[in-house]
Amino acid sequence: MTDEKIDLLYKKQNTEVRELFLHGLEEVTPGKIIQSSVSLSGDELVVCGRAYDLKELGKVWVFGSGKAAGHMAESLENILGSRVYDGIVICPYGLKTGTTRIQQFEASHPVPDLNSHTATLELIDVAGDVRENDLVLFVLSGGSSSLLCSPPEEIDLEDIRELNRQLLSCGAPIREMNRIRKSVSGVKGGKLRDVFGKAIVEVLAVSDVPDNDPAVIGSGPLVHDPVPSGEALRLLEKYQIDKKVPRSIIKFLGKDDHSDVAPPELKTYYNILASVEKVAEGIREEAGKRGYHTWLNDGFVTGEARKVARQIAGKAFKVLENGDPVSLPAALIFYGETTVTVTGSGKGGRNQEMALAMALAIEGKRGITFLSAGTDGRDGETNAAGAVCNSMTAAGAREIGIDPESYLENNDSWNFFRKTDGLVITGVTGNNLMDIQIVLIEK
Repeated sequence: MTDEKIDLLYKKQNTEVRELFLHGLEEVTPGKIIQSSVSLSGDELVVCGRAYDLKELGKVWVFGSGKAAGHMAESLENILGSRVYDGIVICPYGLKTGTTRIQQFEASHPVPDLNSHTATLELIDVAGDVRENDLVLFVLSGGSSSLLCSPPEEIDLEDIRELNRQLLSCGAPIREMNRIRKSVSGVKGGKLRDVFGKAIVEVLAVSDVPDNDPAVIGSGPLVHDPVPSGEALRLLEKYQIDKKVPRSIIKFLGKDDHSDVAPPELKTYYNILASVEKVAEGIREEAGKRGYHTWLNDGFVTGEARKVARQIAGKAFKVLENGDPVSLPAALIFYGETTVTVTGSGKGGRNQEMALAMALAIEGKRGITFLSAGTDGRDGETNAAGAVCNSMTAAGAREIGIDPESYLENNDSWNFFRKTDGLVITGVTGNNLMDIQIVLIEK
């Protein structure tokens, strides 16, 4: 293949891999998933197959939190109109939508701020007016672990902020991070459910966690899941941040009073409306229509981003060398959520770090293009959802004086891809369904 044909191949793959990612996002927009799950006909409200006679119910409330909460609340208000009595949702800055009956508060993500705390207190206060015969529609999505913030009296907000900073950089998976967060919160681990008393609660959730575990999504504010005494401290020690977090955290967790109190019998229905598996399947179908032989990984990818990149590269090499598990041209789709143990001072996120590690792993292997991106449109604290690379990315960078190994060592993937034109920038999507990886392979 001539150099000119190689350049054309990579340009084609670069365009297609980005289009495939965007297609997957379009299939699970908050508006679409609400409209397919909630309907109103006369006085009958149907929520995920359960019918409610609004003449027999009390008030209908909408509460919620997360990256998708604003758009989900807007869709519910469009369906229910004046049937919504009141409610509050908390969403990240920039994701507030135009509801009139449902109040919306903006707060910080991924590290909580004062607005996270005050908005949570306001939500709790309004929720106190909910009565036994009422119906609560609670929209929940990723980001809630930061947006819902109610620390114990013994712990200052700034100490909670520092705890979150340490958790985000220590390499812990989301499940273990949230076990720690639940231990120092007045709303996580099912504590918020108690605020709604005996009202019926329909949770409309968008999953951003492996196995779609309701106890992990947003740190499970509506799922009773107490953390035994000592567990959070052991996890802090495991990831070697027990000496880095504020002493107030350690002192609080050292108390032997985190007892497991059985929850009262409450009517709660938990519905997973969308997950990353649905995004991945939509990408697979579209890739097939475009002529690719497709393969979808069975299960979530987790672990250090660099290690996962090498594993995915190995899978791509098998396809290239002997058509295993699919023949060329091929599209391999993965999904999940990796971690990064930050040791450098650069800027980036787990998806960009994986793409940079992949660029090094596939260097010299012709015909491979790779994308890794977050469905929320934001990878780490950057303006990018992720990045795209191909078999020529690393070598091309060296030709213009950019050393990919040094950028990876410094966790500076954002600057690497900014200089090599590999960033995937979608803007905030108003959704959050973990991360997607796509490999396109063609001779």
